[in-house]
Amino acid sequence: MLQRCEFTDSILVLTPVDEPTMNPRDEVVLALTDDIDAVEATGGGSFSSSSKRIALTGHFVFKATAILVYLFCAWFTSSFVVPFVFVLISLALDFWFVKNISGRILVGLRWSSYTDENGHTHWRFDSRPAAPEPSGGVQLSRRELAARAAATNAARLFWIGLIGTPLVWSVFLLAAVFSLQFRWGLVAAMGVGMSAANLYGFSRCRLSDLSEGTSNVLSGIQSKLTRQVFKDLWSNMTRRSNPPSKADHSPSASVPIDA
Repeated sequence: MLQRCEFTDSILVLTPVDEPTMNPRDEVVLALTDDIDAVEATGGGSFSSSSKRIALTGHFVFKATAILVYLFCAWFTSSFVVPFVFVLISLALDFWFVKNISGRILVGLRWSSYTDENGHTHWRFDSRPAAPEPSGGVQLSRRELAARAAATNAARLFWIGLIGTPLVWSVFLLAAVFSLQFRWGLVAAMGVGMSAANLYGFSRCRLSDLSEGTSNVLSGIQSKLTRQVFKDLWSNMTRRSNPPSKADHSPSASVPIDA
């Protein structure tokens, strides 16, 4: 229990202060990346160019390290354990970095899983909202155009590395199987599994983002058509309730004017 110190007429008075209690059911989770929506709300969704360069560098460094160790380890050692450990560490670092850092910074996507109170595993596929397009007549500055082009190129490189890595490891797996190097085939299979897991997760994030955008467009079209239909029905009803008078259709009689 905390106590607050107060001085009253040169007398020290200690007043007990209740500590904030925490519900034992509350869970405190320390994670590197929070919810993307929460980050967007606090203004943390935009990253600097240096952060993107670091993310892009790490996106390829760990992949290249695992592949180079797998290819050239026989030049330096005849042991299998040391290269296996190095490749496994590189694959694990690449999996974690892509899942938690480079995917979130470069393309605004993140996938994760959590377990509820009943022990069921749930998967989440989050995507950051796209930057709004400039309205008609608004011209972007050169800096903004360069930033958009850099973001597009970074996203393209992200997907190239994400898709190309499981393909490379699949080639290594086939080569190991046909050459009867089953130990190295196991290493290549681990590379295929880890890289394919990230590819599947980010593909689901991308597809969910596209489906959400398509549903928004369809809902907008549907609401527009609904308003148009009700507008036409209302105009037809008002036309029937107020028929035109006969005087409006009768020809006007000509009145002779005396000279």
